This record gives sequence, C-alpha cells and structure tokens, in this order.
Amino acid sequence: MSPEREPMENDSNSRTAEELEQQTVDVYVERALHGPVFRMSYEHTHTYCEIFYLKSGTCTYTVNQGQWHLEAGDLFIVAAGDPHSTRYEGKTSCERIIVFCKADVLAGMMRGDPTEVQQTLERSCKVILNAETRTMVEALLDQMLLENDLPRKYSEQVLELESLHLVLLLLRNGIFSHETMSPKEGYSADIERALKYIALNYQQPLTLEEVAGYCNLSPTYFSRKFRLITGQTFKEHVNYIRLRQATQMLLMTDNSITKIAMLCGFGSSNYFKDLFRASTGRSPREYRKHSGLPIHPHLRDNG
Repeated sequence: MSPEREPMENDSNSRTAEELEQQTVDVYVERALHGPVFRMSYEHTHTYCEIFYLKSGTCTYTVNQGQWHLEAGDLFIVAAGDPHSTRYEGKTSCERIIVFCKADVLAGMMRGDPTEVQQTLERSCKVILNAETRTMVEALLDQMLLENDLPRKYSEQVLELESLHLVLLLLRNGIFSHETMSPKEGYSADIERALKYIALNYQQPLTLEEVAGYCNLSPTYFSRKFRLITGQTFKEHVNYIRLRQATQMLLMTDNSITKIAMLCGFGSSNYFKDLFRASTGRSPREYRKHSGLPIHPHLRDNG
C-alpha cells in the first residue's frame, strides 16, 4: 500500500477491485452511500475476497445466481472468483462498507492452523451477527477505514491484522448460512428470515408457531419447509444455536452453568447439561475445564 494513494470514491466495487489488482494491494477498505434505489448493472468477479457489511438500509445481493436479502447489520462474504452484484431497493439511503482482502495473506498470518480462516474466505455466504458482535464489527470497520484513508507508517500491516481480527470475530460469534441452510435445497427467503429471527432471539422461549407467524406461514407448512431447507427440525435448530452460544459463554465468562443455561434460553440447567453432553460427549463443567484454551482465573474453580 502506498502512503501517497488517495482513498477511492466510486459506486462500483468491481472497479475498485480492478484498481487494487493493478496496485498489488493486499487489503483495502471502502465506504459508500447509495440512494434508496441503485443497481449494479452487471455481475462481476475478481481475485479479492469481499467482506460486505451493510450498515444501513436494505439490499439484494446476488452471488452465484442465488439471491440474498440483506438488512442493516447483515454481513456477506463473497469468495474470490464468485460472480456477484448488488441491488438497493428501499425508502432510505444505504451505507455499506467493504473489506477487499486476500484469503491466503490473512490465513498466512495465523500462528496455528490457517485452514479455518482460509476456508472461511473461500466460501460465499451470509453471516448473521448478534447486537453485541455488530457493535464490535462496526467499531473495527471504522478503525480500518481511518487507517485506510489516512495511511501512516505500518498502515498496511495494521490493516492486515485488523482484517484477520474481523474474520476471527466472525468465526467466533457469527452464524454462517452454510451452517444452517442445505446447499442441496438452495435458498429460501422465508427460512432465511426465520433463521435470522432465531439467531437474534434464541434467549427467548421461542415456539414454532411464533416463528411461523413471523414468516407469515402456517405452522405445518413452516415446519415441513424448515426441515427440508435446513436438515433440522425447528427444535433441533433452536437447540443448536443455543448450544453454540452456550459453548462460547463457557469459555469466555465466569457465569455458572445454571446462569449460562438461562441466558441461552434453556428451560432448565439439567436439560442444558443433557443436550450439551449428547452434543460434545462431555458435561459443560468438563468442557470448560479441559478445553485446552487459556482459562480466566475466575473460571478455574467455577462450576
């Protein structure tokens, strides 16, 4: 990255990528504000991975001929080489931030096994963020934009480190569409809407009837379609999301097992413990103790 390079201002991320390829830049960040109605007139591809974050408004992202609806707070990873385009349609202006990066560069910075980072950036998918993660992502992106637009000594290295930080944050807290939607059955707007609702409200006592109503579907039809698209029953999926979040809490908080069960929406700690053991082969206490990760001192004697 050259310190003399001016920030790029344009409406076409394909043109940005072409210019970056000529400059051999490894990481670049740009922000753009579109009017309520704007459409990229053609699909395009490039050698960069795009991490596309929609800060405000709504848009439709077309990737590999599949369409995804994005709302404020949604994030989409577009793998290098995958054809994509964007359409903004709504009543308010849309602000988006894109991180252009090289998957191999970020993966090469990992001290341990780089496989997960590499594979994450090589698979196009939508990523659902909870409110806390969205706040962290936006703060990190603002810092990256500042580093990008006002380059100083080591800005190139800082941007690479912050890009890796972003990917690791997504891996730790995000819910990826390929985790929850079967590629064999393809995309479903109804089920995508349900999956996001579950991901953002898993702490609540969700029912199939409630989520079906949210999607304007009958419970019977919703139940059948949900299982077809995700490969899980509604209850199995809700438990999957709750267990996923509980696993993070076991390692990152000093909350008791009972409190974690309650915070993640489980009706009782015993039910949570039974599901956790069935999923991992260990009790929550054993998992916390033998995770192999650095444990906060407050957690060492905590059940």
